[in-house]
Amino acid sequence: MDLSQLMASMGPIQEAMKQQEEERAQTILEGRSGGGAVSIRLRGDLSVAGIAITPTAVSSDADDVTMLEDLIHTALSDALKQYRDRFGANAEEQMQKTLAGSDMASLLGGLMGGR
Repeated sequence: MDLSQLMASMGPIQEAMKQQEEERAQTILEGRSGGGAVSIRLRGDLSVAGIAITPTAVSSDADDVTMLEDLIHTALSDALKQYRDRFGANAEEQMQKTLAGSDMASLLGGLMGGR
């Protein structure tokens, strides 16, 4: 197989990856904790879009600082779990999710000597 055939066979894979990247760019996930007392909005590029803390989650009691930290941690963990579930936890899982439902024979046919 020559280089032009190889590049042509990669087209469907590149398109699937581009679509996944566009979906990720438009995604905002919301992690919550404490029954909604704390929520964190996480963009698909893993940047924080916003944090909301209800007044009831905050108190003047010094012990409540630890509780608030726990609520923030739990909300962020929830948002990150949603991200991993949707897009994958590592590069391998992300590729599997990107190509899920694709006809791998047609996507990789050129790489495997097929047409």
